[in-house]
Amino acid sequence: MQGLRIFCDVADLRSFSRAAELHGITQSAVSQRIQHLEELFGTRLLDRSKRPFVLTPAGELVSREGRELVARYDALARSVSRLDPERGGTVRVHAIYSAGIALLNQLRAEFQLQRPELDVQIEYEPPAAVAEAARTGRCDFGIVSYPEQWPGLRSRPLREERMCLACGVNHELAGAERVLAGDLDGRELIHFTHELPAARHIRSYLVENGAEAVFAQRLDNIDTFKSMLQATDYAAILPLRTFLAEVRAGLLAAVPLEPKLERPMGIVYARGRLRQAAEEFAAFLTENAGPMPAEDEARAERGEAA
Repeated sequence: MQGLRIFCDVADLRSFSRAAELHGITQSAVSQRIQHLEELFGTRLLDRSKRPFVLTPAGELVSREGRELVARYDALARSVSRLDPERGGTVRVHAIYSAGIALLNQLRAEFQLQRPELDVQIEYEPPAAVAEAARTGRCDFGIVSYPEQWPGLRSRPLREERMCLACGVNHELAGAERVLAGDLDGRELIHFTHELPAARHIRSYLVENGAEAVFAQRLDNIDTFKSMLQATDYAAILPLRTFLAEVRAGLLAAVPLEPKLERPMGIVYARGRLRQAAEEFAAFLTENAGPMPAEDEARAERGEAA
């Protein structure tokens, strides 16, 4: 079934390399799986003499019918797994909005390729709501910043996120190699609302470094931050990962802070242990949702595209 799944993805993506990346295997392994299918059916499924390759009539048939077979198999696997709630069923995750929606969606898709019998659902809420959902069992686990601060919950680290000064590309600090925290004294910043953990930690960081910033606006939504930064002369201290796309697009600038400031991200869950299905997804996230590679951070800080 996995070979058929890989072939369908190659047919959909029209790319061996992208299918290999999707499944976490090499292009050679993808070719071997497809060759095995061709031997099984006794006919060519791809015409490799053309660039890019095209599906043969048999390949078109296998692709069309194969998608239905894979979907039916996945549905059957999910139904069977629900009979054992420890290993299967639905994994419910609640996460803060700035946890990285695109990243989590990508990792969920990759995980479900490995465990198609599981249904992973991710819901986004404010931090306090995420912690409460984990505490009351409405979700298997939550993803929050500053995870150790939530009483009544166990936590494990996920990643440390580099914080930078975010500003418009025409801001006076946009081209700086770095900005000293103390130099933000008296400067107007957009800041997080009081109830968000990041607000307290950023303010403490500034005070410890001799800066008493003026918080001109307080917001609780990263997208609103980014829109306002593009339209005004304000700056803000944000996790680099949350506005990396805008830096690459030339819409915002990222200026390194000195001394460095990082935001810890972690998984929180109720006392006890996670059931096996949730533990598997949590372990997958811990392994694959780590910090940005250093070269990506450096490239973003220079305003370069990926």
